[in-house]
Amino acid sequence: MKNNINMSNIEDYLCMFASKNDIFNDIGWVEPIFITMVRAYQNNKNIDIFTDSGYLKNMIKRDYKQNKTYTPIEKVHNRNGLDKISSHLAEIMSKNFTKLSSDDTKDLKDYLQYLFIELMNNVADHAHSEVGGYVMAQYYPINKKIQFAVADRGVGFLSNLKLKFSVETEEEAIYKALEKGVTATLQKMYGHEKNAGFGLYAMFEILKMTGGRFVIISNDTLLRYENGSLQSKKLDNHWRGVVVAFEFDEANINYDMDHFKRNYLWSEIINDEDEDYF
Repeated sequence: MKNNINMSNIEDYLCMFASKNDIFNDIGWVEPIFITMVRAYQNNKNIDIFTDSGYLKNMIKRDYKQNKTYTPIEKVHNRNGLDKISSHLAEIMSKNFTKLSSDDTKDLKDYLQYLFIELMNNVADHAHSEVGGYVMAQYYPINKKIQFAVADRGVGFLSNLKLKFSVETEEEAIYKALEKGVTATLQKMYGHEKNAGFGLYAMFEILKMTGGRFVIISNDTLLRYENGSLQSKKLDNHWRGVVVAFEFDEANINYDMDHFKRNYLWSEIINDEDEDYF
C-alpha cells in the first residue's frame, strides 16, 4: 500500500529520516512539508535519495516545470535574495486563483509574500543550520488550498529562546514564539533590515482569521493548529531542527491586507521598532 504523507500525519513518517536512510519508497501522495524535509535531510547527510515517487524524485532533483501548481524548492541560507524568492513564490501561487478580482489578487499576494518572507527570515536569522533551509509552496485545485513549508537542520526553538526567557522544553519554546512581542536574539544584519514584524505570531493571527492550519516541529516536539485549537505532542522520532508548514483554503481568505496591517502590525511596529521578532 502506498503512503500518503501530509501535514495531518507527518509525525508518522519521521522514522524515515533516521540513520542515513536513503530509501523513500511506497509513497503515493506527498505534500510540501515532507518534500522540504527530504531536501534538507539530503543536504545535511550528503546522500543521494532513492524513491519510487516520480513527483518527489523530480523535486529533489530540481526538475521543475513552469506553469505548474507548485513552486520550485528554494534554498534559504541568509537574507540575500529573500524578497525575490518570496515574490516569486507568491506570484506562482496567486496565478492559480483565477476568479479573484484584481484587488483581491493583490491582497492575496501581499498576504502570501508577507508570510513567506517572515518564515524565511526566521531560518536566515535563527536556525543556525549548516545547510540553511528549504522552502516551497503548492496549490491544490480540487481542495482549493495553498500549503507552504520550510524546513531546516538547525538548533530549534529552545536553544534560541532559553537565552532570554524561562523556557525549559521545546514545547514551551514553541508556544512562547507564537506570543506577541517575543524577541529572539537581537541581531543587526549588515546591509539588511531586521525582521519585518512578528513572524510566527503574525502567521498564527492570519491563520486564525482565515480558518487555516499549521504544523510546527522543533526537534522532539510537534505543535499542530487546526479547527481552531492547538495540540502538542512529544515525538517518538525526532527531527533535528525546525519545520513550519501552513495552509489555508481559498474560500476562507480575508483578503483585506490593509486591515491586518492596521490592526496587527503598524501600531506595534511604531511602538517597538527596535525589536526583532520570531
